Amino acid sequence: MDFDANIADTLIKLFAAWLLLAGVAYWAKREGLGLSRKMLFASGRGLLQLLALAFVLHWIFDIQSHLAQAALIAGFCILAGHNSASHHDGGRATWLACAIGLICACLVTLPWLAVTSAISDDTRTLVPLGSMIAANGMNAISIMFSRLKSGGEMGDGLKTAMIPTIDTLRVVGLVHMPGIFVGMVLAGASAIDAAVAQLIVLYMVVTSSFTACLITFLMMNHLNKREA
Repeated sequence: MDFDANIADTLIKLFAAWLLLAGVAYWAKREGLGLSRKMLFASGRGLLQLLALAFVLHWIFDIQSHLAQAALIAGFCILAGHNSASHHDGGRATWLACAIGLICACLVTLPWLAVTSAISDDTRTLVPLGSMIAANGMNAISIMFSRLKSGGEMGDGLKTAMIPTIDTLRVVGLVHMPGIFVGMVLAGASAIDAAVAQLIVLYMVVTSSFTACLITFLMMNHLNKREA
């Protein structure tokens, strides 16, 4: 009975949250924005992907090999690169450039943080942080592509891509109470330790997002020149 009650409670919470998304999807449809189908498809896809991750996460965290950790993070970058490439021309060269940019972003940040003991080098730390770099870098590259397609220069695209990340860093603790900080405090960690951990992640995200955008742009130029 308790298990059934927990399942029912979980489904009610999910449905309540999903109704918010469904409401804005309906609004977007009325305005003719072409976003409603994307929103609804993404919500279903996200649900399935998170459920799948929940089932395999304990196997992922059992990984001890640094090579396997690197391969898994590279996989995140390749998938994220494919999504970002779809915001440009969807070509293989663009996909490759995005994937290389994201992998470079991980290489610039994660080894340095691990060597300096700013973070642990175990799977429970590196893999979630690698996925965070891939996701934030993907968003930054997609924004950069959107700006470039509207006629902006490379500098304009990079500046626009960095606005959300830099704004988050500027207002953290004033407007934004980030998840890592809140989660650690609720778990019993001191507020100072939680703040330090959150700042490490924010500095990492700013650095990795900038690196991902810059390397992606340079790689695209290089590949385009080779094809020409």
